[in-house]
Amino acid sequence: MLKPIQHTQIEMVRQWRNTPRIRSLMLDSSEISAEQQVAWFERVWASEQQLYMLIYFKQKPIGVTSLTAIDKVIGCCEPGMYIYDQQYQGNIIPFCAAFALNDVAFEQFGLTQLRGKIFESNQASMRFHKACGYQVTNQQEDLVYLTLNQTDYQIARDRMKRFMRFDSAHLTED
Repeated sequence: MLKPIQHTQIEMVRQWRNTPRIRSLMLDSSEISAEQQVAWFERVWASEQQLYMLIYFKQKPIGVTSLTAIDKVIGCCEPGMYIYDQQYQGNIIPFCAAFALNDVAFEQFGLTQLRGKIFESNQASMRFHKACGYQVTNQQEDLVYLTLNQTDYQIARDRMKRFMRFDSAHLTED
């Protein structure tokens, strides 16, 4: 289940984000202070171009998803996700979270394209994105740029559905 991050949860999210194994995969890998986190949350909360949600599994928060740079006029955004709880990495749970996030982008927001960028060295993320239907569109230095349209997403989701019980209606809350 995906639920918007609440103010009472931002310190937990900051601690997760500052963990070296998470931080090292971020485009901005600097450590975040408590003051920076509060300022970030206030910007996100007031913005219509950003949405950050906690990923819950069995009523326990296990990671964070995001849609940033949301542009409903041109129909695109930049998705993001990390799983903090390592027991849920490398299995079907991240796919369920990504599919729920993609459903929010495509079905609730009416977007037509998701645009991602990952470090070339992050091969696990590259495999994950390709399994989700993303196509590589460009590479500049150590960053790989990917896009996902709704048709490619639906094909990938339908292919993966046989391995999971997936119903996005039960994964998000307003």
